[in-house]
Amino acid sequence: MQLPIVFGLVALVLAVAALVVVLEDRRAAKRAALQRKARLARLGEVDPLAPGRLHVDR
Repeated sequence: MQLPIVFGLVALVLAVAALVVVLEDRRAAKRAALQRKARLARLGEVDPLAPGRLHVDR
């Protein structure tokens, strides 16, 4: 009777933990990209990856 409830709670905790890890990883990647962009701007350099992100408006 209580075993499915315990398994459900454990699964819920694991799912929430995985979601937190994914969100923190995305936030860290975004922060690193901003820091890289700021560092390149301070050096007066252009972001070498920028042309790959440009799209033509149609």
